[in-house]
Amino acid sequence: MTLDVTVAAGVYRVTFDAVIDAPVERVADVLMDFVGYASLDPRIRSSEVVGAATDGAPLLRTRIRACAAFFCRDIRRVERVTVGDGVLVAEALPGQSDVRSSVARTEWRAEGGRTRIRYQAEFVPDFWVPTLVSRRYAGRMLRESVLELFENVEERARGP
Repeated sequence: MTLDVTVAAGVYRVTFDAVIDAPVERVADVLMDFVGYASLDPRIRSSEVVGAATDGAPLLRTRIRACAAFFCRDIRRVERVTVGDGVLVAEALPGQSDVRSSVARTEWRAEGGRTRIRYQAEFVPDFWVPTLVSRRYAGRMLRESVLELFENVEERARGP
């Protein structure tokens, strides 16, 4: 497993690559259950499909409670979600979100009876983040969030 988080010049980047112990079809089902995202990470307070873009791509609205040290913020995002064979890309609509830009790409493929997950995200908040928080604490918060999210994807995909 690799997990890299960087914060530089107000841009937050996350790269995650791991093999999880669950079959690819079940992992895909979990990743495609947009409404279920709130149960995968306690920081995601709500997740709902609120319509479709003109090309039919789902529009997903999430509300996230992000805390790093003493700084907490509720962040809302509306994202256009495109789905292909083993890939999901969520791009925030800045006018409807608390980010200037945000793109997250999740890829998955079978590796034996397990699944390789690759996740890359880059975002720029549209609000002030104290320098101390972004330098010292935001990376840790993002690492914990991504790890917990994909541990829960694995657990849910393994099922009962």
